[in-house]
Amino acid sequence: MFNTIGIISKPFDSVSEGTAQELRGFLEKQGIVVVKGIAIIEDQADLIIVVGGDGSILNTARTFVDNNIPILGINLGRLGFLADVSVDKMFDIVSEVLAGEFTKEERCLLDCSIEQDGEVVHQSVALNDAVINRQDALKMIEFDVYIDGKFVNNQRADGLIITTPTGSTAYALSSGGPIMHPGVNAIGLVSICPHTMSHRPLLIPGGSEVVVRINDASVGVSVHIDGQNTFPVSPGQEIRLRQHGSFVHLLHPKDYDYFEIIRSKLHWGSKLS
Repeated sequence: MFNTIGIISKPFDSVSEGTAQELRGFLEKQGIVVVKGIAIIEDQADLIIVVGGDGSILNTARTFVDNNIPILGINLGRLGFLADVSVDKMFDIVSEVLAGEFTKEERCLLDCSIEQDGEVVHQSVALNDAVINRQDALKMIEFDVYIDGKFVNNQRADGLIITTPTGSTAYALSSGGPIMHPGVNAIGLVSICPHTMSHRPLLIPGGSEVVVRINDASVGVSVHIDGQNTFPVSPGQEIRLRQHGSFVHLLHPKDYDYFEIIRSKLHWGSKLS
């Protein structure tokens, strides 16, 4: 099923790179061609295996989302929400995947653009979230929120999280947002420490377009993409977000259970006897 596999390791991480080398040797013994490098993976790979953690998967997903290449994550630490194959089970799970025994799912991303007078200044995609917040200032941000061209509200807050279902278990969750199952077609808006407590988390249809306009030019504002890339927002600019046109295809072990991962990560109790 998979003849050419791209392996991505965490840069400057000896454990990740060493594990990737072990995996490469294992795959080549199975007759699999192993490639690396963005351009070669885009052109040749029919599967990407990421050796790292959820952060590495976030970066890989943004890079290859439009290439329609499925991604499998090997987690070097604790069980991840995205990278859910442990190193001690790596060879067994990879063998099953090569035999076509796996669970496959689609995850949506967000297009995020910063625009000035209708022209795009910065553009990125996010698998988890786009976070609008202040730059090292004690003052709150004042901003307006529009959905599908309709005014929703004016807020004063430390910021706003616009999240996918995948990102609902990240920063949005710690800010009081709801958990969204990855199969839900929705976008979440979660205010960060709003001045008025009536501003509650809001879920909107996945096909919606969100526009945020910053009102107070005295506070520096940035947009953080998946907690990895940061773009400044200048006075007069607006932030526009919508679902990306392509999905990320994640592969999981054949017995993958989303709720088991949720229980493990959030320390939920076991079922009643």
